[in-house]
Amino acid sequence: MKEKWWHDLIGYQIYPKSFQDSNADGIGDIPGIIKRLDYLSDLGVSMLWVCPVYRSPMMDNGYDISDYTQIDPMFGTNDDLKRLIDEAKKRGIVVIMDLVINHTSSEHPWFQEACKDPEGEFGKYYILRKGKNGQPPNNWRSLFGGSAWEKIGGSEYYYLHLFTVGQPDLNWENPKLRESLYDMINGWLKMGIGGFRIDAIAHIKKDLSGGNLPSDGVDGLSSGMEYFRNVEGIEDYLKELKERTFDRYGCYTLAEVDDIPEERMEAYIGEDGYYSTVFDFCHCFHNCMDEKWKGKERQMLIDIRDRVFERQKKMEGKGFFCNYLENHDMIRIPDRYLPKEKQNFYSLSMLPVLYFFLSGIPMVYQGQEIGMSDYAREHIEDYVDLATHNNYEGLLAKGMTKEQALYEINRTSRENARTPMQWDDGGYAGFSDVKPWFPLNPDFTKVNVERQKQDPKSLLAFYQKVIALRKNCLYKKNWIYGGFTVLEAESDHLWCFMRRMDGQKLQVLVNISDECVSTKECYDGKVLLNNYDSVSQKAGCLCLQPYQALVLFAEN
Repeated sequence: MKEKWWHDLIGYQIYPKSFQDSNADGIGDIPGIIKRLDYLSDLGVSMLWVCPVYRSPMMDNGYDISDYTQIDPMFGTNDDLKRLIDEAKKRGIVVIMDLVINHTSSEHPWFQEACKDPEGEFGKYYILRKGKNGQPPNNWRSLFGGSAWEKIGGSEYYYLHLFTVGQPDLNWENPKLRESLYDMINGWLKMGIGGFRIDAIAHIKKDLSGGNLPSDGVDGLSSGMEYFRNVEGIEDYLKELKERTFDRYGCYTLAEVDDIPEERMEAYIGEDGYYSTVFDFCHCFHNCMDEKWKGKERQMLIDIRDRVFERQKKMEGKGFFCNYLENHDMIRIPDRYLPKEKQNFYSLSMLPVLYFFLSGIPMVYQGQEIGMSDYAREHIEDYVDLATHNNYEGLLAKGMTKEQALYEINRTSRENARTPMQWDDGGYAGFSDVKPWFPLNPDFTKVNVERQKQDPKSLLAFYQKVIALRKNCLYKKNWIYGGFTVLEAESDHLWCFMRRMDGQKLQVLVNISDECVSTKECYDGKVLLNNYDSVSQKAGCLCLQPYQALVLFAEN
């Protein structure tokens, strides 16, 4: 595999609205990110993924864009973004932006013109169809609930929106539309960003050849996923997108693409793939609060281990995944993987070791490094996300009581990950001088950056050690390009693997249980990382303490 500049990136995802407020309006912004660059540099990350900061009415928190070329005043200005890029570069950090090109906002000028004249030039920028007998063109369900079609005023036309009603889908069949998007993308790359995280790109190709599908819900609608996710022919668009934009700047791309057919994986992230990397989604739907896994979190982690290891072996030497545990669309990882009573320094510090030393680009989500977690809301009105409210209404429609529906929302809502960053134990956790746009987690007085910075044995300090080891020049090439071998494969308590290259063995050994567990094999070598103060051995085998995580170095 040819070495590329982005192969050693260590990413950090920022949800700007909740990261740092700089102008006392309760909303995070780009100058706020600049203010915290030294913190990010000290943490050791080398790439920032900044969620959408474009002009938007914020129906879907910025993923509904009304102007691709301008920063929303809520977050600052285009000049602020340029300053962020330049200041980050001084610290060895590249900035990537979200690229949302499956849909726009319904307030985008293109869509406004399309509504005025559905058969005109801009009507062809979107997916517009005439209804049938006063009904939508088909019975597809939006990913956020309800029909995926919305009528345009008093006309006979409907527009497709796979997400919220305020996010009309773009018509990628139209070459003029594609040219407009390529011009916009190249404009940002010219400014100096290092690349993009590409949102919902698996949906840009639609198969509208059929009619209604068999209903799969009480609403009479159908998910229809196979008709608008990774549809055959999408590769033509992806190839053209790459050639007309990404290749010209040699940038890094990270695509949100789930359920890629195995036989197409290399085409997506191989040596000359459409993207640099894609997220590995194989662990996304595991939750220790689900009935399937309740009281069985260790078995759940073993199931995830087997899936992750299988993916690592299949792509070994062929391409890279982006490996992560948290993002803005999921609940926090402590509560997904561990019951509250088992959350402590050791269990939380083992989590980054599970994925940071796999082949691929590791990503940290803001607040993960200090152990930010979820908290239950008392009322559905305490949430602001439209998708969350749609899900709540959907649960009520299925017959749940309000109490049952709120319980489900509290344990699954993506807004758990969107509470403001906890910098210190002051009035608003150092995030703002005024009441934030979204309530803080009440535990911020105990869980915050400032408190952990003073403690060399804190979770934050351990994340710094993990990142430093991943970047260490003595081992970096092995972490990136080394072979992958599963260790302790028969164990139902251990998550273990080895990376090997040029006579160097790096062994990652993690006890994912709350019991003391001995390895079957004998291990020796230099300890590079340990979340305990010591290592216990018996007859050459390691005796791992509850949630102990080790990295060992040895030569062949």
